Amino acid sequence: MALVVAGLVIMVAPTSEAWVFMAGLTVAAALGVPLLLAGTRIDERFVLAVAVLAVTVVGTIGWGRANSDLPVRDRVHDGGVLVTRAAAEDLFRGRNPYRSDFLPALPPEWQEVQGSDGAVVPNPVRFHYPYLPAAVLVHVPFVAAADGLGRTWDPRWLGFAALVAAIVVLARTRAPAWARIGGILGVGSLFSAVYLAWGTNDVFAVSLAVLAVALAVRRPALAGVLLAVALSAKLLLVPLVPALGLALWLRGGAALVKRWWTLPATFVVTCVPFLVISAGPLLDDTIWFNLGRSEPRMPTSGLGLPAVAPGLPGGVVAVATLLGLAFAFGFPLLAVRRRPSVWVAAAATGAGLLGLLIPARTFQANYLVLVASLVGLVWLGVTDHGSAAAVSESEVDPAT
Repeated sequence: MALVVAGLVIMVAPTSEAWVFMAGLTVAAALGVPLLLAGTRIDERFVLAVAVLAVTVVGTIGWGRANSDLPVRDRVHDGGVLVTRAAAEDLFRGRNPYRSDFLPALPPEWQEVQGSDGAVVPNPVRFHYPYLPAAVLVHVPFVAAADGLGRTWDPRWLGFAALVAAIVVLARTRAPAWARIGGILGVGSLFSAVYLAWGTNDVFAVSLAVLAVALAVRRPALAGVLLAVALSAKLLLVPLVPALGLALWLRGGAALVKRWWTLPATFVVTCVPFLVISAGPLLDDTIWFNLGRSEPRMPTSGLGLPAVAPGLPGGVVAVATLLGLAFAFGFPLLAVRRRPSVWVAAAATGAGLLGLLIPARTFQANYLVLVASLVGLVWLGVTDHGSAAAVSESEVDPAT
């Protein structure tokens, strides 16, 4: 009840920031409501109803925004929709997206971006595709199919499909109904609805990550591919890898970890060809751009310390960054050592991501999709009593 009340108080805080309202609703729904239901007899039909409600809300908001009369800038995201679609079209036509100029894909509203200091600069994504190859390769078949039908592919459809799949798997996983409801309300939070509707790829990436966690033991080969694509779309999810690896090791030892061979294999298959063809542009677009080290770079903006407190000395930001890195990677490992569970690895990673985001120059509100979706899995970790036991061969499908 305290979590529900706290969430409601946050929702009505005297602020105009939409993300504060969404954060409060997520705390109340994904963290508070499941505890109110714990210990009660919940029919499976109720879990199904919650899952259907979450999918319906996300789908309705997404469809409404995509087809609204809002300005293009508020209706379509530049990277997740426009540039991703253009990059997939480049690949379909045999061009290298890491050498492309995406100006033709950007409408006038997206050809410039504004920093927190008010300065307006040309949009850096004109020259950078900031995601690893797997994130665009998955769209190529859909671009080809849409092209054959004379239509235009919208990457948001794949994000919605990933979210639906994650909710279905959560609804069917082996856990108490109240804990599953918490996971569903986290993945299907208002954050997901709003930012999938806009077209960022955060929902796509974190939904695949949740699927990978859910399938970590029983379908490790498939889970490895899913996590590789998730990381390709959102490198911020990297702290999940060591935490999940430790949870798998503690549960099944080297035998289980080896079944995740598809994780590195997917990166090898998708990245090596581009490294051979044009290593410089690939690394500049994906690694250095996301670290804010390539030119032109995104202006400082968002919710991070450099944006909200621009007067802070550089040393303070540097210390905050180092402490944040330690927290982002260390806290999930400590949590897994305390309670060996793949769900704990995911939930702790969600909390740990704040360590990376708070000191970041461009901590945008849409990144909170990652936090909300992963932290909502905490009750699945609390109720996962079998994760510390050694996994038997029967728990892993050799066919994968």
